[in-house]
Amino acid sequence: MVIVGLPPIGCLPAVITLNSDAFHGRDCIESLSSVARDYNRLLQNHLKATQSSGPQIFYADIYTPLADIIQRRKFGFDVVNRGCCGTGLFEALYACNTKSPICPDASKYAFWDAIHPTESTYYIIFKSLASSFDFLL
Repeated sequence: MVIVGLPPIGCLPAVITLNSDAFHGRDCIESLSSVARDYNRLLQNHLKATQSSGPQIFYADIYTPLADIIQRRKFGFDVVNRGCCGTGLFEALYACNTKSPICPDASKYAFWDAIHPTESTYYIIFKSLASSFDFLL
């Protein structure tokens, strides 16, 4: 079984929008990302402590590759603090639909909408986990 940790929650466009104002830019909310890091650390410790001779449980770290994309500007994304769909600030699911404006090139965006990564971002996250999946298989 694979259990996925939390992403850097403070860097999701919707979270930035809810916790920022127009005068202070659109930076990650470090206090919220810190909570996600703490949770992931506790989750990993708990999984290690409960590991037995039964089915194996593996932890998948999505926080690090997503933080690399967003905070360290790795992988060349042009836009990391808003989504490609709509305004990219708050839309998700039904609010981002066929009538919503779409950016001209989604591969330059880390997020599709205000919560979900783009296909390019998911691919980078997958590649970061691929060696772990190879080990499992």
